[in-house]
Amino acid sequence: MSDQLTYVLAHIGYFSLFVGLIPLLVIITIGFRYVSLIEDLVATERGGISAARYIWQGKLIGRLMRSSNVFAYLMFRAIPYPFFQQRASLLGDPAVPLPRKWQAWVITPMLLMYLAVMITLATNLMIQSTK
Repeated sequence: MSDQLTYVLAHIGYFSLFVGLIPLLVIITIGFRYVSLIEDLVATERGGISAARYIWQGKLIGRLMRSSNVFAYLMFRAIPYPFFQQRASLLGDPAVPLPRKWQAWVITPMLLMYLAVMITLATNLMIQSTK
């Protein structure tokens, strides 16, 4: 692989790493309001979402962890197979109707953040394989 391609890959990796911070900021600020609203509706007495609320509280890392739990709940709930529905029921009540706007404020930033991390890792692997 040429030095120019390595240079371009390095810049793509750095760019995606820093662009990935924007969804992270959205998750812990604006998006967390919707995480809390969803938690209020779907939390069950013995579910993982209510346990995460108790354990993680509302500090910086706690907001990210609680957002991750709600993201997992929404993804499991969206997959129509019984295995995933069961996993969603371990986190909260999958039968509760939720507004799409609330779901979008949780799912979109989390997917963008994970995409940025995957791009960064992929470019790093490609650069490492050329050495």
